Amino acid sequence: MPLRYPQMAMSEPNILIFDVETTGTDKQRDQVIELCAQFGLGDGAKSKTFRIRPHVAIHPGAQKVHGISMEDLRNAPTFAEVADELRGLFANAQMLVGYNIRFDIDMVQAEFQRLQQAPLDLSKTYVVDPFRLWQRCEPRSLMDAHKRFVGGEFSAAHSAQADVSATGRVLLGMVEAFDLGTDWEAVADICEPERKSWIGGTHHVQRGEGGVAKIGFGKHYGISLSELAAGPDRSYLEWLVESDFPNHVRDIGEHALRLDDAAFASWLANAYPSASTEEAKPEDAASKAPEPPMGQQNLF
Repeated sequence: MPLRYPQMAMSEPNILIFDVETTGTDKQRDQVIELCAQFGLGDGAKSKTFRIRPHVAIHPGAQKVHGISMEDLRNAPTFAEVADELRGLFANAQMLVGYNIRFDIDMVQAEFQRLQQAPLDLSKTYVVDPFRLWQRCEPRSLMDAHKRFVGGEFSAAHSAQADVSATGRVLLGMVEAFDLGTDWEAVADICEPERKSWIGGTHHVQRGEGGVAKIGFGKHYGISLSELAAGPDRSYLEWLVESDFPNHVRDIGEHALRLDDAAFASWLANAYPSASTEEAKPEDAASKAPEPPMGQQNLF
C-alpha cells in the first residue's frame, strides 16, 4: 500500500522494520530461527531475510504457526555467524518498527546474551509498535467495546453487575460483527488456541507431538517429562513435585519420576485423556472397534 502522505517519506529517519520467528516463546530457552528486516516504510523498500539454525528443537506449536522445520534450517548459519551483521543493521537504525515488537527485541537480545556479548544499545533509537499505537489511539476498555459492538454507553460502569451485563452484550455484538457463528468451542479456540494442549487444566504440562507430556513453562519449556526424569535435570521434576504447583502438575511429575516411558504414557492416557480421545469413545465404542493397547492411544 503506497504511503497516503508521500511527503512523510522526506522526513523519515533511518527506519528498520523487523520481525522474528522463533523455536518457541520462552525467552530463556528458545531461539530466533528467522529474522526479516525491511529498510523503510514503503512497499518498494528493500528487505533481507536471515534463516538461522538453532541449538534447540522447534516447539510443535511454534512450527504450526510459522511452518519452519529443523530440516529447513539444516544448512543455515547459527546466530553467532550472523551476529555481527545483525548488530550492524540495528546500530544503523534510528527507528525500529515492529508489530508487538517487545517480544522480537527480547528474543534478539537473548541471543546476544547467550553469546556473552553486550546487548543492542537502543537507548537513542525510536521504537514504534503499531500494535501499541492502535491500543493507544483506539482504546479498548469495556465501555469502548460497548460503544462499538452494542451502541451507546451503559450506566453504572465499573459496578460488577453492570460490567458483566455489558460484557455479555459486547460478546454477542462481536459474534455478529465478526460473523463467528454459535460454535462456542471454536470461539474459545480463537481466544486461547493453546488450551487444547494443556494437560489437567493449566498450562504447566502440555501435550506435544504424539501426545508426549512436556513442560509448558520456564527454562525447560517444551522438554518432555520423561526426558527430564532420565537426564541430569531430574532434580527439576523433583522440585516441581515438592513445590506449590496445582495438584495435577505434581501428580504428573511424580508419575514421570517413578515410571518408565511406556508405563508413564499408559498412565497418562488413563488419568488425563485428551478431549479428542474422549470424543472418540461413544458409549457403544467397545462393540464397534477394539480398543488400542495401552500406550498406543491417540493422545493429541
